[in-house]
Amino acid sequence: MSTAPGDVEITHGGHSFWLLPERALYWPSKGWLLVADTHWGKCQTLRDAGAPVPMGPLHSDLQRLRDVVGRVGARRVVVLGDLVHGPSAFAPGMDECISKWRPSLPCELALLPGNHDRVLMGARAVGLLERWGVELLPARLCADGLWLTHEPPNIASGAAVCGHVHPVVRLRGRGDSMRLPCYWLEGAFEALVLPAFSSLVDGATVRACPGDRMWAATGTGVFECG
Repeated sequence: MSTAPGDVEITHGGHSFWLLPERALYWPSKGWLLVADTHWGKCQTLRDAGAPVPMGPLHSDLQRLRDVVGRVGARRVVVLGDLVHGPSAFAPGMDECISKWRPSLPCELALLPGNHDRVLMGARAVGLLERWGVELLPARLCADGLWLTHEPPNIASGAAVCGHVHPVVRLRGRGDSMRLPCYWLEGAFEALVLPAFSSLVDGATVRACPGDRMWAATGTGVFECG
């Protein structure tokens, strides 16, 4: 299987990866789809704060994950932290929503826990990941010499793939500008930072340093910028 129009193939840490417009990274040699910061339950958090946010964005994100798994034929999805947004994971209807959706995802689903996933380690969450069909992995995992983590490394410790930052790039032209989620290869620490998979989280505009690379994800294509 090869990349489709809109995908971009790169080499990182000696491995080939596909940067996908859907804000997911495919590792073809392993059949793994890597995503970060799904933040399930963010809709409920915003509603609790008084914002009239429907459940539509969550359903759209779940559909997008299922679709991209089917498109590339992934055998396993690995979430690089912040699967849930926090206590809103226990909001009425959340458990039922994810439990009903999970059988439609035709592959394994695993989680390297991030800072927002601490709620999944408490007594209130007993049985939740099992019902959702999510395998809990260590917070830092070495796979074929590549480190998978939630937060970017702060020391040079080898090539890594991570999330947490929600990177976006600002594009300017003819007096106008726009912000797009992006893949950010941080050259100093050999860290490939994935864009947030959630459609509801805020992004942090990347200030690239010499040696960095960035690719914007538009939803239909990926292109290098900066």
